[in-house]
Amino acid sequence: MTLFDRYIIVDWSSAGVPKAGADSIWIAVSDEGGVTLTNPATRAEAERELRAALNVPRVFLGFDFAFGYPEGAAMALTGGDWQAMWAHIEALIEDCADNANNRFDAAAQLNAATDGDGPFWGNGLKRDIEGLPRKKSQGYGTLFPASKRLVETLASGTQETWKLSGVGSVGGQALTGIAILERMRRDLPLAIWPFEKTSKEKPHLAVEVFPSLIPPHGGEEIKDAGQVRSMVEAVARLDHTGKLAEVLSEPNAQPAQVKREEGWIFGAGNPNALRPSKPALRYERDPARIYAQSFATVRGEARLERFPEVMQPLVTRLIHACGMTEIADRLAFSPDAVTKGRAALLSGAPVLCDCEMVRAGISTTLMPAQTDLICTLNDSNVPDMAKDLETTRSAAAVHLWRDHIDGAIVSIGNAPTALFQLLELLDNGWPKPSVILGFPVGFVGAAESKAELAANPRGCDFITLRGRKGGSAMASAGVNALAAGLGEATS
Repeated sequence: MTLFDRYIIVDWSSAGVPKAGADSIWIAVSDEGGVTLTNPATRAEAERELRAALNVPRVFLGFDFAFGYPEGAAMALTGGDWQAMWAHIEALIEDCADNANNRFDAAAQLNAATDGDGPFWGNGLKRDIEGLPRKKSQGYGTLFPASKRLVETLASGTQETWKLSGVGSVGGQALTGIAILERMRRDLPLAIWPFEKTSKEKPHLAVEVFPSLIPPHGGEEIKDAGQVRSMVEAVARLDHTGKLAEVLSEPNAQPAQVKREEGWIFGAGNPNALRPSKPALRYERDPARIYAQSFATVRGEARLERFPEVMQPLVTRLIHACGMTEIADRLAFSPDAVTKGRAALLSGAPVLCDCEMVRAGISTTLMPAQTDLICTLNDSNVPDMAKDLETTRSAAAVHLWRDHIDGAIVSIGNAPTALFQLLELLDNGWPKPSVILGFPVGFVGAAESKAELAANPRGCDFITLRGRKGGSAMASAGVNALAAGLGEATS
C-alpha cells in the first residue's frame, strides 16, 4: 500500500515576467497514467494547476525552495514560529498575474525587524531599496540569525535563503513560493513537512526538495525538466518499494530546530536512497562451480583425448589461463615432461622464472613447502651484465641461474631472449634442468625461440606453444598444473 496516489515535483521561479523554457517553472506529475510535464509561464498559472492536481485522495507535493529559515529567524523577524513567518511573508508579498512582484521590497520590510541591513541581501533591482543591501553584510550568527540552515551546511550545492539575487540565489523563490503555499494550506487539506504530518484532515503533503541531489533525466533537453522528472520518478519509486516513509522520517533524528522552524531537504541525509538501485548482474559467484564449469568447457571444446592422459590436466590449465581452446592445436611437448616436472618438485627442485609476473602467478598453496621460486631479473648486477653481454636484461638474468639450474624447473613466460640464452648456455655445457616450460610471447623472437626448443630441447624435457602466443599466465599455469598433480605422482 502506497502512502500517496499522486506525486508532483515543482521547479519554482521568482521571475518578474512570464517565462517558459530554461530557468522557469516546471511541474512533473507522476500517477497511474505515467509522468507528465508542464511549463506554466507564471506563478499564478502554476498555482491554479497545482490546486487542480490535488483532486485525488493523497498527493506528495515537492517544491525546490526552502520552507524555513535558520534557527531564531522566525522569532527575530516576526516574534513567532514558522507559521507566523509564513503568514507574515504571505501578507507582504504582492505577486501579480503577469509575474510582477515585490519580493525585494518585502525582504527589506522583513529586515526592518533587525538593527542592521540584513539578514536578507542581494537587491537585484536598479533602484536602491532602504534596508536591503546589494552585498552581504557582516554579523550573521550574532546581529542576525545564522547564514545557513543546518541542512544547507550538509547538502552540497545549496545556497543560503537570505540571498535574493546573483548566481544560484534562492531567496526570491522561497519568498514567492511560501506566499503561495501559505494560501494553499489555508484553503486545502495540505500538511507542510517536516513541521506537520499527514492526517485524515490533511492527507496531502508539501515537501521541500533539492533536485540537484540526483542526476537529471537524460531524456529531457532542458535541465530543469530533466530534474523534476528524475525527482518525481525517485519519489514514486520510493513509495512503491515501501521506502518513502523512511526518507520522510529523516528529520526525526535531527536537532529540534529542524522540525520547529528550519525545515529539511527531502533525502538530504541519504541522497543515494533517491537513486534507482542497480539491478544485480547475473553471474556465477561460487568458486568451485566456476572452476568446474570452466574445466568442463575446456574438455568439451579442446578434444583433450588426443593428448596422453598425464598431459590432459596441464593442457586444461593452460587453456584456462588464456581462454583460448585453439592453443591445444599448437602445443609441443616431450613424452616425459609432466612426469619429470612432478618428480623435480617432489625432490625439492627450485622453479626458475624469467620475470616477476611468472613467479607471482605460481600458487604457493599447491607447491611443496620447500620449493624456492627464483627470479633474478631484478638483481642489481643485471643491468651491467646486460651491457657487457650486449643483450637484454632478461637474457642476462639467465646467467644468474647457474647455481640453481641442475634438475630445476624453468618457466619462461615473457622474454624470447631468455629462452634463446638458456638454449645457448646449454649448448655451452650448462647442467640441464628437469623440464623447460617455454611460453615467451610477442612478435620478435617468440615463435622462433619456441620452435628452436621444440626442434632441439638439448636433452631436456619441455612443454611449449608454437607461434607468437604465450605469456606469464600460461607459464605460471604450467607450473601450477605440475604441482596440482603431485598427489597422482605419489599414489
